[in-house]
Amino acid sequence: MTRVTVVIVNYNGGETLLRCLSALVQQTSRPDIIVVDNASADDSLAQIARQHPAVQVVPLRRNSGFARGFNIGVSRIDADDGIVVALNPDTLPSADFIERLTAPFANQPKVGSVAGTLTFSSNPKVIASAGIVVHRNGVALDARVGEALGSLPAVESQPVFGPSGGAAAYRLRVFREVGGFCEPFFLYLEDVDLAWRMRFAGHESVWVPAAKARHDYSASAGEGSALKRRLIARNRIWTLVRCLPVEIWRRDRAAILTTDALASTYGLATLDPALWGRLAALPLLAPRLRERCVIQGQARVSWEAIDQWLQPPVSPRRLRELRQLTGNLANQSTHDKR
Repeated sequence: MTRVTVVIVNYNGGETLLRCLSALVQQTSRPDIIVVDNASADDSLAQIARQHPAVQVVPLRRNSGFARGFNIGVSRIDADDGIVVALNPDTLPSADFIERLTAPFANQPKVGSVAGTLTFSSNPKVIASAGIVVHRNGVALDARVGEALGSLPAVESQPVFGPSGGAAAYRLRVFREVGGFCEPFFLYLEDVDLAWRMRFAGHESVWVPAAKARHDYSASAGEGSALKRRLIARNRIWTLVRCLPVEIWRRDRAAILTTDALASTYGLATLDPALWGRLAALPLLAPRLRERCVIQGQARVSWEAIDQWLQPPVSPRRLRELRQLTGNLANQSTHDKR
C-alpha cells in the first residue's frame, strides 16, 4: 500500500488544529501525520502531545511561513516515494477525505497532484476552492469559488490547472523533483507557483469533487487582512516573473499590465496594502529572474501545452464580487465562533 503522509503547517492553530487532527486519525484510510509548528505562542504543542502523541511534531524557532514550513515537513518523510498531503490546520476533512483524495494516483500515472474540494465552514453548501484557475491577465483564483456544492459534477475526477495548498495531494517524488514550494513566498500563491512548475515538468493535475473538507477561510491571517493582501500582490508578480512563458507574455501583456495598473491606481487612492506588496516585489526581482531561467530551461512541455489551461481575463468587477463574497463568509464564520 502506498504510504500517505499529511503535513500540516501550524501557527497558533489552537482548537481548530486539534479538531483537524482528530478528523485525520479517524480517516477510513489513516495517514501518517507531521505537524510543523511555526513558533506558536499558544499551547498547540502541549495539546498535540496530550491528545495525539502519535503525531510527529517539528517545532521551529521562528515563524518561517507556510512554504518553508511545508518543505521542512516533507524533508522529515523517510521515504523515496509515496504521497504527501498538504492540509490547512483550520480545515475539517470528511471521514473519507484521504481515501478519495489519493485515489487518482493509483490508476492515473501521469497525475502528479490532486485537488480536494474545500467548502466554507460558515456555509458548507458553498464551495471555497476546487483547485486553481489561472486567467490570462495574470490572476489566479480558487476554482468554482462561490458555487453551490450541489453543482458538483458526477465524476470521480476532473482535470484542473493545479490544487490549492489548503487541501492538496502530491506524489512525493514529483514534489521533490520540481523543488517543492518556493520558500521566499512565505505565504500565499506558493501553490500556484508550484502548479505552474509541475505543468512545465509534464505532470497532470486532477480535482476530486468527493474529497471534501470544510475550511475556516483565512483563519490564520484573516480574510482581507493587510498581511494577506500585501503578500498576494507581491507573490503574484513573482509568480509571473518566474513562470509565465515569454510567448504568453507577448500576447497577454496588455491585459496583465491593465489589471496591474488598475489595482495600483486603486491602491494609491485607498492606501491598499496590496500596493506595498507590489512595491516590495521589485527589489527582489533579480533572484526571481535567475530562478526563471532555470524553470523555463528545464521545461519538458511547450508553452502551447500550458496556454490551453489559461482562462479569459477576469474583470475587476468580478474580483470585487469574489472578495466581498469570501469576506462575508469568512466574517460569518468568525462571528459564529463568538
